[in-house]
Amino acid sequence: MANMRSTFSIVLVWLVVAAGIYWGFNTFLAHQYNPNTRIAAGQGQELVLKRAKDGHFRLNASINGQPVVMLIDTGATTMAMNAALAQRLNLERGEPMLSQTANGVVEGYSSRLSQLQFGPFEFENASVGVVPNMSDEVLLGMNILKRFDITLKDEQMILRLSAAD
Repeated sequence: MANMRSTFSIVLVWLVVAAGIYWGFNTFLAHQYNPNTRIAAGQGQELVLKRAKDGHFRLNASINGQPVVMLIDTGATTMAMNAALAQRLNLERGEPMLSQTANGVVEGYSSRLSQLQFGPFEFENASVGVVPNMSDEVLLGMNILKRFDITLKDEQMILRLSAAD
């Protein structure tokens, strides 16, 4: 019986060690993908983002109170998201539209966000294009980015609300 307890204890210790390694590695990979996960809402007019290891800038945001990950895309005319996310967020289906993507022209529809929030910034009634087969990331396009003065310095992007806004 003592031998069985000893074996159980050893197995339990190794399971805890394996779980710790798994958690640590997942945390490390998540930080490499989006180093801006801990941006707190604040009162400033500036947001400093770190570049991810793949060269992109991502940030956590909320749309209509639901958490999303956004990819800054200065080449996108408007914000864009996939149809599954739009359905999860209960977005109303607007006018049909064609969207030029890296994979060609796709059919989608327009919609509007009641609320978009990231860092210290909040926007209401923002337009978004909904297209099928996109990743789960929301593209933060120029319809929102045009409101900012954007500076790239070292491995950081600084978003400052323009004086006009």
